[in-house]
Amino acid sequence: MAGIFGVVSKEDCVKDLFLGTFYLQHRAQDYCGLACSDGKTFSAYDTHRGLMRQQFPKKVLMEAKGNCGIGCVAGDRQPVSVLGKAGAFIVAFDGNMINHDELRDALLMRGVSFSGFIGEGRVHDSAVIAKMIASEITFEKGVESLANIMKGDFAIVALTKSGVYVARGWGKKPLILGRKDGAYAVSSESNSFPNTGFEILRDVEPGEIILMNGEGINQVGKLDLKPVKYDTFEWIYTAHPASVIDGKSVAEVRINLGKALARRYPVEADLVSPVPNSGRWHALGFSLASGIPHIEVFVRYDYSDRSYTPGQQADRDVEARTKLIPIKEMIKDKVIVLVDDSIVRGTQMLNRVRVLKEMGAKEVHARIACPPLMAACPFGKTTMCNEECIARRMPIEEIQEKMGLDSLGYATVEDLEEATGFPREKLCLDCWGV
Repeated sequence: MAGIFGVVSKEDCVKDLFLGTFYLQHRAQDYCGLACSDGKTFSAYDTHRGLMRQQFPKKVLMEAKGNCGIGCVAGDRQPVSVLGKAGAFIVAFDGNMINHDELRDALLMRGVSFSGFIGEGRVHDSAVIAKMIASEITFEKGVESLANIMKGDFAIVALTKSGVYVARGWGKKPLILGRKDGAYAVSSESNSFPNTGFEILRDVEPGEIILMNGEGINQVGKLDLKPVKYDTFEWIYTAHPASVIDGKSVAEVRINLGKALARRYPVEADLVSPVPNSGRWHALGFSLASGIPHIEVFVRYDYSDRSYTPGQQADRDVEARTKLIPIKEMIKDKVIVLVDDSIVRGTQMLNRVRVLKEMGAKEVHARIACPPLMAACPFGKTTMCNEECIARRMPIEEIQEKMGLDSLGYATVEDLEEATGFPREKLCLDCWGV
């Protein structure tokens, strides 16, 4: 995953640029970068490994100047700079290129070269996308060429001397526009806006290409991309609960899913607890609908990271083992409903249930806010292969037994439709095999 942000302003934009990007840190923690322009030159451009606050302290930010800029948090080093027919620009990207090798080879046949390749000639998707766009005469033509050959999906921001370009693919990667006096912004998520003073204007439409500059927000292209589908997992897990994704509040959708689970799988219990943080709003909905008290039996240590985003399974396991601290006094002799966003490999749920039983829980009932995951997401990079999904290898009854659960219930596609307000035709359901 990645989080991308862009801003144009009549005044210096560095503070808004840093904070807007910082509020996307939950989407990725490996790399971060900022780039600024004063309309004549690129006045600042830095990428680093690590977190925004550590890599861009106040002293560094005070040296950066510009009235427009872009920022990114990502699993690879972004933003990337490129010079081509479309001129000089700096680009940041969220998405996944399924046919990466095809696009890379097409560019190589045109005489384009890549530096910094990874073993076996692999280069990062962001570099391929930047080169593809730069090979055309305008940014708009570059995005159109990309959409014509790319399999996957994308959201892009690009800093040029003309302003900030914005492009959204088929809808799976969110982008939203905001404004305040004298400034405009675009972000992967709207939680970048409240504390920076921006108000939500609207979502970037799938297929839309925009130029943000001193004149405002200008549509410079609109591609007819089909089929348009929204990433359901943004509401279930990925996005921050304070965000609004394609007109739907993330917090409200999660509460709705929790209520649906309570109606579909009623149980007599002493308390409802999330697997924090991602299960918190789902658990709140379950509590509201069932009347069972919402009490957290695990406390997430504030200085830990998300356990799903690291690229390597070993790193995910270490983070998952260390980030949650159980509270024995809340667990002993209790019947517990444990609510989580999903079960992928099953390792973490198995560990959580084992801890609860060892600490004296009478019963543990799991409620999961999405259907059983049957396949790796082709539009992301974290679940790498279908075989990682436990629901692909065994039926629900066996999963329940393997986890040591007293009952196990998953949300359905119908629950997703009702919670989001979108029909299934508009929702990406690939990872559930629908």
